[in-house]
Amino acid sequence: MADFTKLNNTLTIDEIIGNHQKQDPQALAVKLFKRGVWISYSREEFWNKVEYWSDIFTRILTPNSLILFIKKLDIDLLTAYLGAIRAGVIPAQINFYSKKTNLKEYKEKLEHIINITKAGAIFTDEEAEALDNLTKDTTIVTPGFKLSADKLKYLKQEHIVDNNKSKIALVQFSSGSTGMQKGVRLTHRAIINHMNSYSKSLQITDNDSIVSWLPLYHDMGLIACYLMPLMKGLPIYQMDPFDWILNPNLLLDTIEKFKATICFLPNFSYHVLANKCKEYDLSSIKYFVNCSEPAKDYSHKIFLDKFKTVSEDRLTVCYALAENIFAVSQSLPSDKAEIIDNVVSCGKPIDNVTVKIFDSNSKGEGLIGIKSPFLFESFTDNTKQLREGFYLTGDTGFIKDEYIYVTGREKDLIIINGKNLYPQDLEFIASNVTGVYPGRVVCFGIENELIGSEEIYVIVEPIDTELENYSILRQKIQKAIYNDIGMLPKKVEIVPYMTLLKTSSGKISRSKNKTLYLNKEFKLL
Repeated sequence: MADFTKLNNTLTIDEIIGNHQKQDPQALAVKLFKRGVWISYSREEFWNKVEYWSDIFTRILTPNSLILFIKKLDIDLLTAYLGAIRAGVIPAQINFYSKKTNLKEYKEKLEHIINITKAGAIFTDEEAEALDNLTKDTTIVTPGFKLSADKLKYLKQEHIVDNNKSKIALVQFSSGSTGMQKGVRLTHRAIINHMNSYSKSLQITDNDSIVSWLPLYHDMGLIACYLMPLMKGLPIYQMDPFDWILNPNLLLDTIEKFKATICFLPNFSYHVLANKCKEYDLSSIKYFVNCSEPAKDYSHKIFLDKFKTVSEDRLTVCYALAENIFAVSQSLPSDKAEIIDNVVSCGKPIDNVTVKIFDSNSKGEGLIGIKSPFLFESFTDNTKQLREGFYLTGDTGFIKDEYIYVTGREKDLIIINGKNLYPQDLEFIASNVTGVYPGRVVCFGIENELIGSEEIYVIVEPIDTELENYSILRQKIQKAIYNDIGMLPKKVEIVPYMTLLKTSSGKISRSKNKTLYLNKEFKLL
């Protein structure tokens, strides 16, 4: 594998990917699943499309301006995103509007993002009802975009790279961050250095390939499953998230058919695959990488029980966040870290990353802080708050024998009479009650002013939605939680299947579901 990332310190992401194209133009770059078939793009075919979009963006946008990508997966999304980087403009991607999303809320969040990013253009689909009345001063670009007559001459010669190209390569929003959050600005140099460090931890070779259903508006999809393989010269097998949701077998069938070697998955996916898929030959996989939410030993066990061609050492874990480009730590098959309270270690920090626990309790658990040369340049509001040189992630966890354990999010803590409870622990308990749909559970605290403390509320979706009486299921959930933590939930509510809202990365959104519950917008069974 030619390591173009080490040629010199002035290379940009697009130049590294373009160098792979020059080395072997006929090698597979991307195989894309669309409308039920796989479409292959060689490096040369892929790169021609990148340069086509790069030329358009060069003509319609000023250098260092920002372009928002709000689009469903296709080859234009994949190539235009990289074309923006090559043109010296800054791409930022957010999830597109779905019918399951409240349109008014989505427009408010989108307007906020347009305002904070000062987007000069939006790359989207032809039908974009969520953009109505929001983009009067913003250029809309779609796959069918046509340049005006005075700009129609397409540059046939080699694309000229502007040496004054912004050091900012892209803006990335954290998981689910179409809300009122700030994006993070990431530089070419930080991303390139991160790729060197992380690919070393993964022990990537020329024989590896990435298979993914993850969206590009999530950092795991964008960095680990899109930019990293392109920068390392690895083929990508990419499917749309909605195709995977409708047919989870598609992912495993792809692995068996094309002998893919690396697959990144959030923890809930292990349950979906184990519960809904038939068995496949997955022996080509070098690593399944559990990432984006606390990794549970139980999730790994049910996956291993179902898929006999996967050995335990193939199930690895990564701790990652957009503010550090992607990976903070990565476990490896050789790791000997113990499993603590059902939480699987995320491995040791990758090269050049330092992790420190702040404000720890008597058990050593506290806020996770990170320091590295990969840290984001700044938020989109130009702030970058550090503590002792560390960025406080908002995640809670602890370190044992150099291994990192992530337990949850600080903001989701439920505090009852001074005792901290993690909602994901209670959700795990409820998910394992017979009759509850695994993973379709949310738990949060609601303040009771009369007692001066929060109380536990649990909302679940049942497997059987035609029961006449759900009181027995409620009692079973109450008992399971009490037996485990010694506290009874104030309320256990049952809602129809597919009621609970998830974030863009597939996690249950505690804040949104809590708001809906408080506003009495749920249909309770």
